[in-house]
Amino acid sequence: MAWRTRRKPDLGEDLQGLLDFLCVQWGFCTRLAAADLIQAGTRLQASEFAGAVLRAEGMDPDQNRKWMRRISDLFERRYGPSVSPESFLADADAPLVDLEPGRRGRTAR
Repeated sequence: MAWRTRRKPDLGEDLQGLLDFLCVQWGFCTRLAAADLIQAGTRLQASEFAGAVLRAEGMDPDQNRKWMRRISDLFERRYGPSVSPESFLADADAPLVDLEPGRRGRTAR
């Protein structure tokens, strides 16, 4: 199942949708909230997002490079290498992107 959705009105809501996708499709069901990851005037890097997801699952990003790469790639397909609340608003008319989940569950270790 692909994650295909229009952008939400703000980055926090859109990132929450990505976190929800990671839970449903890949089993990364954390208590991580998108609002905890973004701040006005700062850019969230794909690797920072991926690392936060893995740490929230109790995983060491350095020991799970394959998951770091997969989650970072997913982020980049949606936002590019980094995103900020300001750049997200500027790109509000960006085209819709299909994100293919690949394998279901945590089989890529």
